[in-house]
Amino acid sequence: MPEHLAKSPNSLKHILPWKAGILTGLTSGLVLGFFLKAIQTYTGEKVYTLLLNIDFVPWLPPTLPEYIEFGLHLIVSIIIGIFYIWWIQRAGHPIAKGVLIGIFSSLLYIPLSQLSSRVPDLYDINAILYWLVGHLLFGVVVGGCGHLWKHSQKQDQKGDPPFRHE
Repeated sequence: MPEHLAKSPNSLKHILPWKAGILTGLTSGLVLGFFLKAIQTYTGEKVYTLLLNIDFVPWLPPTLPEYIEFGLHLIVSIIIGIFYIWWIQRAGHPIAKGVLIGIFSSLLYIPLSQLSSRVPDLYDINAILYWLVGHLLFGVVVGGCGHLWKHSQKQDQKGDPPFRHE
């Protein structure tokens, strides 16, 4: 392979870390989805329906099978995960930034609750609280994944295996 195309393993760690971002988004998206599904199942609050709601996307039908809607949710989570890993790679503080992403993503309740009659009302306090808790959980999971990734990067740079137990 020509030298200009060959990259050392160390230089590859400084580009956008696709695997870490995908795993972060997938893990946090699954946790959020299953949490809100459980809340909706046990309380009747339509927070999972709100999470998967696509009524407002003009080029999609108003309802799709749940697994496709959940897949779309995971795609958004993966995009967030990739952005997040890129962000902490440059600025650090993975847990704080993860929680910040959870807080900011919870603000989507405001516009999303206005876009469909199938979802909770803007002033449904119980739904808002479940949504906030779910998105804080999402942020904590994002932050935890980022913390693990940053820790493994430090260990790789030292040459030690990550998470070595003595």
